[in-house]
Amino acid sequence: MKQFFAILGILMSVCVYGENVHIFGNSKDYKGNELIFYKYSDRITFIKEQVFTLKIDKDGNFDTNFNLEEITYVFAEFGVYHAYFYAEPGAYYELILPEYDEKDEKDIFNPFFSPEEVHIGIKDLKQTDLNYLIIDFDYYYFRYLDLNYLDIYSGGLSSDVDTFINNINFHYKDIDNQYFNDYKNYRIAALKNIATQKQYEKALVYAYYTKSPVLYDNPAYMDLFNNIYADYFDEYLTGKNGATLYAIINYGHSINRLKKLLNQNFELKGPQFRELVILKGLNDAFANKNLPWLPLLLTLDSVYLATKYPIHQKIAQNIADNSLSMARGTIAPPFELPDSAGNIKELYDFRGKYVYLGFANTKTYTSQIEFGLIKNLYERYRGTCIFITVLTDEDKEGAMKFIRENELKWQFLFTDVNSKTISSYNVVTYPTYFLIDTDGTLLMSPAPSPCDNFETYFFKLVGGNNEGRFGNQIHDK
Repeated sequence: MKQFFAILGILMSVCVYGENVHIFGNSKDYKGNELIFYKYSDRITFIKEQVFTLKIDKDGNFDTNFNLEEITYVFAEFGVYHAYFYAEPGAYYELILPEYDEKDEKDIFNPFFSPEEVHIGIKDLKQTDLNYLIIDFDYYYFRYLDLNYLDIYSGGLSSDVDTFINNINFHYKDIDNQYFNDYKNYRIAALKNIATQKQYEKALVYAYYTKSPVLYDNPAYMDLFNNIYADYFDEYLTGKNGATLYAIINYGHSINRLKKLLNQNFELKGPQFRELVILKGLNDAFANKNLPWLPLLLTLDSVYLATKYPIHQKIAQNIADNSLSMARGTIAPPFELPDSAGNIKELYDFRGKYVYLGFANTKTYTSQIEFGLIKNLYERYRGTCIFITVLTDEDKEGAMKFIRENELKWQFLFTDVNSKTISSYNVVTYPTYFLIDTDGTLLMSPAPSPCDNFETYFFKLVGGNNEGRFGNQIHDK
């Protein structure tokens, strides 16, 4: 897609030298494991960037160092957990990992599974340490919110919300940690927004955002921001200036006209904050499809080229990557995976023919049913289409036995449920299918399953009247 706009170009590399962070500890529950810790590239797209790897030896010991420029929310996803802590440049942490709890089979194949968020323990924390302060605050804040949400929402300011806010502010009045105080203040702002049923949201934005620094990696700041500006452009389209917004994006792609339009709102007078709102609006509009895809992309490119904030270039790039990822007409993500004999197969190996790529697990009932349907498709179309199923079975020998017993003859490859391949293809349910064109681009993303009449779509696509294209007379390699 490079021919469409400059935004997909490679960003200039900047050499950054942060301060060292030291991580160490012992956890026999995790011995022999490797945990990858990430940060969010930004909190609009939530694209992950690897920060460090925790290699745990056979005795449960781990010790690693990495560089960091600023306070960063870092996390790892393992077992049933989304485990996190706040890393500060120049600090050292003896981590206490949560008790090991692996996902069971129903969790692995549940597309709605939500990991348990847990703040990783740190040994010998002082009461003034950032992680201690946030753990302490979150306990009181979220406990109050969970127990009183309906009363706060229905009773508003006549509830005891003001008393709670006064008490919690008094409790932390002597804390001079700027990151924590910002965190506390934006959590309290979110509470006020609930209590007023969002009726005074613009005034709240003006008080907390318009003239304040943008805190890109503070979860409290960005959680409230994302809540307030969710689907912003889509809602804007229904207002009095909706037609103007539509024309600016659909016909002009002009970032200057877009900024001028939003500048009419008193709470969006701050140029940096206003541009962040534009990025959020564009990001959500891609998903909602009320605005055409290509004009959105061109408007995003205008932001990328015009912004004076490097972080906004990065966010724009991330939005473009997310929007183009797995889109029809883009290059299918490459992979290198072992087959049942241990031979490494690359997607590139199958160029020149259509590829019906499926992700499945022999333990799931739907996968088992559809294997029988693929078996029939394979016999009819193997001269024109390569059939590949990527299995995520932990028990590879059991999966291979299943393949043999059911006489499944197409290409089977193997990967892990947490692998880069699964992540690249955004697979959350099993089975999931894609149709890849002869040149390696995505033709259907996702593609219909065999149960959903894939054969009808495919037959129309490749032209069923071309004599000799189908059937057993032409065999794949």
